[in-house]
Amino acid sequence: MLRVFVVLCLLGLLLPELALAGKYRQAAYITNLYFAERIASDEDSVQPERVFNRLRAGDPEVMAYMVLNLLLDRGEHQLEVDIMDREGTLFDKLKFDNVQASQDDWRYAATGQFGGELPAGGIFFRIYDSHDGGAKEVIGTVRLMTAH
Repeated sequence: MLRVFVVLCLLGLLLPELALAGKYRQAAYITNLYFAERIASDEDSVQPERVFNRLRAGDPEVMAYMVLNLLLDRGEHQLEVDIMDREGTLFDKLKFDNVQASQDDWRYAATGQFGGELPAGGIFFRIYDSHDGGAKEVIGTVRLMTAH
């Protein structure tokens, strides 16, 4: 009887930990994100030529790459990125080809190009994943500075 009581007490102590871990559970996680003018890629990686955290606003010639390094759960993933101004107005979007992860913790790099006459005051990238045809979920939001 004492053993059962001890086991139940230990399980009771662990339950809050398990509940907290579930709070952060997602089908996809961003492990790294960066912006670059040019990139080179091979079968194993995507490498930036020069990474930056600020772009010129109002310049129609501006072009940049966003590179997302992700860990994905097993299954099919549809990644999308909304690009918004500081007021939250959507002005561009990146949509990636579906990704089939053959196992949990599948490493994947998604690369998208954006640019043009960007608004001043920063732009925001809201990153979404839809796993196995499920609802689109936000997996992260990032800001990039823009100034004249």
